[in-house]
Amino acid sequence: MSTTRVAVYDRTIRASLERIWENVLDWEHLPWLHRESFGHVRLLDESSGGFRAELSLRGDPTPFVIDVAVDRANRVYHSRTIDGPGTGSDIVTTLAPVAEQATNVHVEFLLPSIKPSSVESVGRLYVGLYTLLWDQDEAMMIRRQTFVDGRLPRTACEAVVGGTPVRFSSVCPHLGGPLDGAPVEDGCVTCPWHGYRFDVRTGRRIDGDALALPAT
Repeated sequence: MSTTRVAVYDRTIRASLERIWENVLDWEHLPWLHRESFGHVRLLDESSGGFRAELSLRGDPTPFVIDVAVDRANRVYHSRTIDGPGTGSDIVTTLAPVAEQATNVHVEFLLPSIKPSSVESVGRLYVGLYTLLWDQDEAMMIRRQTFVDGRLPRTACEAVVGGTPVRFSSVCPHLGGPLDGAPVEDGCVTCPWHGYRFDVRTGRRIDGDALALPAT
């Protein structure tokens, strides 16, 4: 299927190549960190070389399926839509490290069956969307690097559950997400990065593995 390049997006992200690859394969964060953009995600398949998932956009419940394929050797990854609206589109991202904690990102948006008169307007929509997504991803990766390096302050949050005051860690034990400011509902706090829920009274993760909040 032939495609048309509707736009190109370039920027330098303040994160290492390692953090970016980690982020690319992190399908769980899409409807949480990017809640303004995505409605849901359902994993269909996953491997060290990528993943396939069903998604929807915020405000549009129509599902579509993307296939994310990583080529680490050439520092390229493809995000192809293989079913649903946009089938045949391919978003190609090329990565180029420029410093220890800086990586240049070059994105090409390739769409099928696009009218010449629509190329410019559609291209602007994609660039606007990816500007927001990379803004949010960059902030997450910067904090994540601080967490990995052991430089993230482990302060305590406070809440009142059933009339009893409780204290819990401000750092999610999963990838270091921020729990300070996250609402506590029914005695549980939800990480805004991946939606992991923890009982603030016990620290245990709800409906999950043995992951738990560290003691404050």
